[in-house]
Amino acid sequence: MFRLVKMALVLSLLIPLAGCWGRLELSDMAITMGLGMDLAEDNKYIVSIQVVDAGEASATKGSLGRSPVVLYSAKGETISEAMQRMTSSSPRTIFNSHLRVLIIGEKLARQGISEVLDYVSRDRQFRTDFPVVIAKNETANSTLKLLTPIESIPAIQMKRALENSEKHWAPTVSIHFDELIQGLIAKGRQPVVTGLVLIGSAEAGSKRSNLQTTSPKNRLKFTGLSVFRKDRLIGWLTEEESRGFNIAMGKAYKGTGNVGCDDGHKVALEVQESSSKLRSKLRGDELNLAIDLTIEANIEEVACSMPMTKEETIRELEKRAEARLRTIIGKTLNRVQHDMKADIFGFGDQVHRQYPSYWKKVSNDWDSHFAELPVTLNIDVKIRLLGTVTDVLETDGAQ
Repeated sequence: MFRLVKMALVLSLLIPLAGCWGRLELSDMAITMGLGMDLAEDNKYIVSIQVVDAGEASATKGSLGRSPVVLYSAKGETISEAMQRMTSSSPRTIFNSHLRVLIIGEKLARQGISEVLDYVSRDRQFRTDFPVVIAKNETANSTLKLLTPIESIPAIQMKRALENSEKHWAPTVSIHFDELIQGLIAKGRQPVVTGLVLIGSAEAGSKRSNLQTTSPKNRLKFTGLSVFRKDRLIGWLTEEESRGFNIAMGKAYKGTGNVGCDDGHKVALEVQESSSKLRSKLRGDELNLAIDLTIEANIEEVACSMPMTKEETIRELEKRAEARLRTIIGKTLNRVQHDMKADIFGFGDQVHRQYPSYWKKVSNDWDSHFAELPVTLNIDVKIRLLGTVTDVLETDGAQ
């Protein structure tokens, strides 16, 4: 009897392994790499997905002549409706778990992105490790049309280009979906999102001929930061203002900046270490804010005649670098405080933690208070390495 019970138990455990009911084969899936959201003229949503053609993208014995990706688009009163409508043209089941980038058109971003974020958050297929970008002066649909060199899947190229740009060029930052959600929820910080610019024509860039040249005329470029208030885009920072923000937040690792010399030429410094701290000081009802920024940099290029081996030269370059950074960050502060009235730095978070009672008084209108508050910049730059060549290379001007 015991053996029969034991056998029945083993058989019951094996039943689920007899088959994978509901299994979806790879050949039945349309794998989404890029997702675009736009607002139509009639205020309906236009949803676009960039789906990989696995056979073409992975072809090892020559191309089959097809595009490595296919773009599907549909319109609906809700995002869900648009996604469902897309199934009428896609021969495979749309699968969103491998999404690499979410692009939102500027028109939709200015009206509000809460419904976009709500839809993506509720769909269990989506993960939260993909970056979000705003198509500046463009639709997301247009940017998803372009074929890209180097990486055959455009969405993958966009993701990698953004990550690379963040590491080596300060005006951009990779904001992932979950970070954007947190930025929208927080009362003491307004979110920023990197902009994506379309150079050339989307239609011409969607053809394979766009890849048959060493210098494609139709391409995508990441530049500048968009500033949000709650879920609505309210404006754009210039490239220098975007650099100022990222430097102030300690996100300028590997970024390069130029410092002027006495002869009018430049010395290029590459950031090796960067740390930033926001501070607030409350005296009575008077609140003062400060940013403490520490940067360690190496000399990357010397185009002037100042003697780099002298200690006083290095100290002078450090002072000039500090003054230059104070000017750049000061411009960013002036823009976001007085023009946009948006605390993108997160001073409100810091005040909330340090002075909770005061925060209760100002939290409902914090951005207006932030616009009137003085911000002190404490910047310390240290130059560590001069490079493998310590002397300035000089050329004889005589011919």
